[in-house]
Amino acid sequence: MQLATALSSPAEELHFGRAAVRLHMAQPPLSQSIKRLEAALGFPLFVRTQRRVELTPAGQVFLTEARRTLQQADESVGMARRAASEDLAEITVTFTSAALYRVLPAALRAHRERFPMVEIRLDERSTDAQLQGLLEGSIDVGFVTPPLKTASGLEVEVIDRDRFCLAVPRMSPLAKRNPVSLAELSNESFVLFPHVQGPSLHGQLMRACRQAGFVPRVRQEARQMHTILSLVAAEMGVALVPEGARSMRVDGVAMVPLEGMPDDLTWDLAMVWKPRSARRALVAFLQTVRSLRRS
Repeated sequence: MQLATALSSPAEELHFGRAAVRLHMAQPPLSQSIKRLEAALGFPLFVRTQRRVELTPAGQVFLTEARRTLQQADESVGMARRAASEDLAEITVTFTSAALYRVLPAALRAHRERFPMVEIRLDERSTDAQLQGLLEGSIDVGFVTPPLKTASGLEVEVIDRDRFCLAVPRMSPLAKRNPVSLAELSNESFVLFPHVQGPSLHGQLMRACRQAGFVPRVRQEARQMHTILSLVAAEMGVALVPEGARSMRVDGVAMVPLEGMPDDLTWDLAMVWKPRSARRALVAFLQTVRSLRRS
């Protein structure tokens, strides 16, 4: 018999006899159980008269806390069962900002429809920080910008590939051009993501500019795509951004076609995970992402 039930029944019935009937037991064992509890606690839980019983102030507090403890215990059991279930597991997903305007939002919506009880924890991190978390086991899957410096023990799958375009202030003469050659940007200031956020892609962009005859003058760095475009709108410079960024529609920014970029230079998005620790819940999420991949 639960402690809260043993206390609440007499308190609600105001009579040990009726409480015993409600609990499907004899009255003497119920009365004796409560007396033993009071003796152990060192204070009375009930005020008894010939006609009725009622909780003392201390008894009321004790009953409230006992109910709360039991509720927390039930919740703990539910959480443990949920964690033990492969279908209802929690997965941790990390990402770079570029994933937010590409496949990730659609994947989260689709997976929530398929598995509404699955908890997905999200955390924005640089590519290098994601790789570290994956190797340490604190992350289930990451959305990163390849190529990767190292991926030992990790599975990498490209799920989206974008060509580059040029983001310029709307009042810039370049906003009316179609297209703009990369070589024409030698005198422009640039807004670019920091090297640490995507070392390989950052290096590829620098090489492409050098091949076009100039070293880009980076005036401002920013991690998030929306911040990059907002700085372009503020006329801090131009930016080399993926075509998918057109969907963001930041006021004061014009997206212009770009030519002169190497044919193999694309802004790729890949998901990366550790195959040896891939649980069923993670495999299901990977399948959801693949189902949304652009052809």
